[in-house]
Amino acid sequence: MMKDDAGRGAVPPSTTATRIVHGILGGTGQTVVTIMASIIQLRLIIAFLPTDAAGTWFLFLSIGAYFAYFDLGISPTLSREISFITGRQPGSVPLNDRTIPDLIATCQRMFQTAAVVVFFLGLVLGWLFLNAVAPGVDRNVLGGAWLIFTIGASLNLLGGAAFAALYGTGNVATERIIRASTQFLGLALSALLLAFGAGIIGLAVAWAAQNIIARIAGWRMLYRYHPELKTAQGRASAALARSIAAPSLKWAAMGVGAILILQTDNPIIAATLGVGSIPPYEAVAKIIAALMTFSLLIVTSSTPFISKAYAAREINTVSVLLLRNVRFGMAVMIVLASYLALFGDRVIEAWLGPGNFVGFPVLWTLLVMLTLEVHHVIHATATMAAGHLVFLRPAIFAGILKVVLSILLARTLGLWGIALGTLIAQLATNNWYAPYTALRFFNLPLRRYAGNVAAPLVLLLLALLAANAGLRQLTDGLPPFPGAVLAFLASSAAGLAMTYWLLMLQDERRVFERAIAFWR
Repeated sequence: MMKDDAGRGAVPPSTTATRIVHGILGGTGQTVVTIMASIIQLRLIIAFLPTDAAGTWFLFLSIGAYFAYFDLGISPTLSREISFITGRQPGSVPLNDRTIPDLIATCQRMFQTAAVVVFFLGLVLGWLFLNAVAPGVDRNVLGGAWLIFTIGASLNLLGGAAFAALYGTGNVATERIIRASTQFLGLALSALLLAFGAGIIGLAVAWAAQNIIARIAGWRMLYRYHPELKTAQGRASAALARSIAAPSLKWAAMGVGAILILQTDNPIIAATLGVGSIPPYEAVAKIIAALMTFSLLIVTSSTPFISKAYAAREINTVSVLLLRNVRFGMAVMIVLASYLALFGDRVIEAWLGPGNFVGFPVLWTLLVMLTLEVHHVIHATATMAAGHLVFLRPAIFAGILKVVLSILLARTLGLWGIALGTLIAQLATNNWYAPYTALRFFNLPLRRYAGNVAAPLVLLLLALLAANAGLRQLTDGLPPFPGAVLAFLASSAAGLAMTYWLLMLQDERRVFERAIAFWR
């Protein structure tokens, strides 16, 4: 293991680094498709649907996140256990070893049970809520769309074991490519059905079809890469289910907090302000959430390798991966967020037309909240990848606090109150607790972290905010679209240069320089 020149840790083995890069590239493709699909689909929805129908569809998607919660932490537990099994043993571990096929079969049986629960529970409770908050939508249309959507959500859970197994075996890029490809197909079908006037029923059909295709593709690719898993014919076991249930439920309980924090805005808006207020808020929230997803690519791609390194007692490698994730994950978010903070109104106007921008107070509040979210998620992910699940209480408390604050503040501050409630709840809990816990768990000195990681990131943020303020002045006379594009290119170039000088270690600079030379 090599030491870098700054003495900040060992460079991970090249094979691990290569597979992480492959995962990032696959994830980049998925994220680009996700962003493009979201941009195009939201534009189509606002163009083809009345405001109440558009808001109702966005509410469908928010409730769909609650359905995904019925994964109950099984997917990350299965991924981590497979990574632990392969990481504890030297060399290549044959995947037809009884433990892994039995794990997959057991988890699949658990997903089947969850899918049945989601269908019946979601159909009844979801309909009661939607019937109360969406009075402007035809009841027959609403009921038909909700039935199809619920079927799709149930089928989506059935693919969980395949995707978790691909992820745990290190086939991160494949898992991401499948999701990106099926999302593109879902977008194409959505556009076609909206053009033919199918409304939210058409959107529900496209969403369900997308989930079915993804499920089939996940299992086919898993068996293509690991045919021994198909021939091994794993058996579901009650004993294995019990051993999986304990850590899974810890993940699930923390997931409750995440859902309450990040997936309750639209239901609260619908209940307090009406479904017609959802679309402008959703537009800004969707863009910022896409930035967060893009920023966390290196984190999600390196998670199975952190688990393997920790299982192999390579603690120094784990620390290196964590600090690298913080530096580059946060750098990406800062570059993108600093641009959007100054040009968000122009981006929305160029995308959706005039009159759809929710306002700078909401935009800035959500940007601060999700930038800090990226920071603490990076730390929490590394800690949980090592099997240290300690974020249950703060996650639950933060979620409850967010819901209470957002409801109270929405009554006086409107949409800004929704965003402000989330920010306050996170500042009081997860934003400080997750980094504090990770640094203690991995024995990383706070002073070293502050000097080598936090300080350069703060400098990057301040410099880019100043640069984008200047770009805003320079592009004031241009139409929204060309002005926003030119400013984005200039801001991105400045961000890349500043990241190179402020955050990259010397070995990382050499890799970057070789990449630039190659493309020349």
